[in-house]
Amino acid sequence: MSGLIVGIAGLAISAGTTATSFIQAGKSKRKQQEYEAEADKAMAEARRQLQVNYAKQMSIKKEPYAQERLAMLSQGQQVVNAASESDRGAASAAGQVLMGQQVQQADITNRQVTDLQNIENAILEEESRLRDINVDLDMQEVEGQMAAAADMRTQAAQQTQQGIQGIANTAQAGLSMIPLYSQNTAAQKQALGGVNLSSDQFQQIGNVGGDAGSKIMGAAGTDGFTNLDLGAVGDLTNKQFRQFKRELTPQQRQMLFQNPQYTANYQNVFNPIIR
Repeated sequence: MSGLIVGIAGLAISAGTTATSFIQAGKSKRKQQEYEAEADKAMAEARRQLQVNYAKQMSIKKEPYAQERLAMLSQGQQVVNAASESDRGAASAAGQVLMGQQVQQADITNRQVTDLQNIENAILEEESRLRDINVDLDMQEVEGQMAAAADMRTQAAQQTQQGIQGIANTAQAGLSMIPLYSQNTAAQKQALGGVNLSSDQFQQIGNVGGDAGSKIMGAAGTDGFTNLDLGAVGDLTNKQFRQFKRELTPQQRQMLFQNPQYTANYQNVFNPIIR
């Protein structure tokens, strides 16, 4: 009786462990979703920051060039005024001033264009850099998500498999608990004698004792027949029944003693005994 209680307690522990495995699998899935949501949020913020090209805010300072033009014009006017005091030198000085101003204007314009081109080049370089960063982030995101998904799939699959295995172990323990903790031979004989097998099941079980036949079941059957007679099992003595079980192969024992009919019959016979 105490052994049966221990067995029931073991079943409860096994069932609890099985439930825990499935709960852990669910927690792993939720944790995966949380990590992915945080990663998506961080990635969105990073991409938002990358949309700003600060190089576009660059501009050339026009004031120095304007002041340089004013100074050039002022100097030219002073030269012309000084030359105008002499009729002979006014025309020559005006021509020289005009030529000089044209050269200086071209120089100022060239330097402004160069500065603008430098800024444009800086903008293009920054655009290229930001594009490369975005591509790198894309690759990191894909690799990270794939790795995380693979890890979580593996973990969830392992936990789910543990749960499935736990169910199988619990079921197996339930089937084997009563025979393990009770050697009630009379109940076993009665339960097995009440099992009804189909012709296909009899053929799958085959002869007890193989082709050599059985001391208990007799000579081996031929032409698709088997020497197994479940109706006669209930009339066997305890000694004969133990000999009968020894003559069964592991596969035959499994097919007979793990048959749902046997389990139900045994519980119906055994339960009144243990109450």
